[in-house]
This record gives sequence, C-alpha cells and structure tokens, in this order.
Amino acid sequence: MLDRRAVVLLSIVAGVVLELGIAAVGGRREAWDSEVYWTVGLPCVLVASAGLGYFSKRHAWLWTFLIIPSQVATMMVRSGEIGALWPLAVALSAVLSTPFVVAAFAASRFRPRARG
Repeated sequence: MLDRRAVVLLSIVAGVVLELGIAAVGGRREAWDSEVYWTVGLPCVLVASAGLGYFSKRHAWLWTFLIIPSQVATMMVRSGEIGALWPLAVALSAVLSTPFVVAAFAASRFRPRARG
C-alpha cells in the first residue's frame, strides 16, 4: 500500500510526465495545446489516479489533486514565464484536478479491507 508521501511523489511525477511527455510527442509549446493531451494524456493520468487511489493507504488518495498543479508548474518553469499570478494559476489548477481526485476516491472504495 502507498502512504501519503508516495502518493504525493507519484502525483507530482504524473503531472511532470504529462507536461513533458505530451509536449514532446505533440510537438507543441505547451502540452494542452496538443490534441494528444486531451485524447491520450488526460485519460492515462485518470487511470493512474485511479491506481493511486486503489493502492493508497486510508485517505492518501486525496493527494492526487497535485497532478494538474504540478503539470502547470512544469509548463511555467519550462516556458520561463512565471508571472506574478503563478500562485493563482496553481490554485486554479488544483480545482481542475477534481476528476482525478474523484477517480482516486472511487478506486479507493474497491480496495480490500484490512483484516484485524
């Protein structure tokens, strides 16, 4: 089972890989400008989020909200355009992580219960 630290790390890695991988494959400056982001990238990260939810301990699945903020932060660092509104952008992207948190929560309901 994955503890909170592992879920945090894997969620951040998923966001970074989403940005860098799709930007490289899609050939666009920013990953979300590519149709591959919407048709391949996000569905793959949604499945990864569900996997994190299934294999996480207790409520560690909540940390999947970090996927999109880490993707957005990676995009801003890579482009060199970190403006004064970056905290707002990262906060808004956390809200956009809702589908990933929902997938992780749903998958967490299917994990086997611990026997005592």
